[in-house]
Amino acid sequence: MIRRSSLGLFLALLSSCGSDRIGGGTTETGNMASALVFRVDSLLPTWNRPSEGTTIATLRLGASDLDFSRTSPDGRDLGVESTDGTALAFRVVFWDRAASLGRLQVRLGPELLVPGSRIVLRWGLGDSVRSDSAKVWQAIPDSQRLALTSVLVSDFEDSSLVSRLPNAASWLATAADSATITTPRIVAAGQERQGKAAYVRYTTPQTQGYAFMGLPLSGTRHNLRSLDSIVLWARGDSTSLRISLEYRSGTKVPKAWTARVLDSGWTRLAIRPADFDAANGAGGNVGWLGVRDSVENLSLFVSKGHEMWVDDIRLYGIDREDLR
Repeated sequence: MIRRSSLGLFLALLSSCGSDRIGGGTTETGNMASALVFRVDSLLPTWNRPSEGTTIATLRLGASDLDFSRTSPDGRDLGVESTDGTALAFRVVFWDRAASLGRLQVRLGPELLVPGSRIVLRWGLGDSVRSDSAKVWQAIPDSQRLALTSVLVSDFEDSSLVSRLPNAASWLATAADSATITTPRIVAAGQERQGKAAYVRYTTPQTQGYAFMGLPLSGTRHNLRSLDSIVLWARGDSTSLRISLEYRSGTKVPKAWTARVLDSGWTRLAIRPADFDAANGAGGNVGWLGVRDSVENLSLFVSKGHEMWVDDIRLYGIDREDLR
């Protein structure tokens, strides 16, 4: 372990530097450990800056931040501290040494939510588990946790087809070959569900053609490795619905998708990455591993049946910054 005095001297030397992220190292008895210093202000977007209380900061790390080859494969050698050496509760969301990608969530108390505060990420600390998901989220209100760990895509309550995402875009519907689909409309949800929902009618011959209702999540590809699930409410008339995440590559659209059947009653669908079909090339399906670092669009492909209602679409496991 690094002596606290050595780490304190190291941080003092860094205090005059203007960078938000500063890497460095020190040694003791032949063991190498390294540290990366973050200004708290650089970690908290405007929508996550409480005036008091506690919040969670997300550290998104790549090859430009640190040499992942010097860390353990699963992040078990990591530690997060305040600059006085106080250990901070954190969890490893994912850590991929081979891809040089990692994500941590760090609990920040009121003492760190003041201008000029910094925290320190250290690695090379030995193979012991320091990540503690339960402690990170202890006593965080459900409403705050929802805002920090999910993104509302659309709820259609303002009678608009424009999404609620940071880079808002409109839902559209497209059909090819002999399939047809109507422009999405906002209607009463019906079937004992309150509020409004999006509605489409379509025809899709079984031998050819396709129809879908789709939405650009943003104008660029995004890493959604931390995605926990896509949750939505839907109903139809024996509708076969394929929920798809995808991106465009030339004339091809690689995707990960999975199918569900809808009847006339509202059903809550929760699609986790493990639920996507294994990669098989059918319809451009490359599986979750093939799209997770490059997601652009969310699409709802329909077949069989003739109509579909959809409502309250939310992505869990990511936050608004993941779709900037």
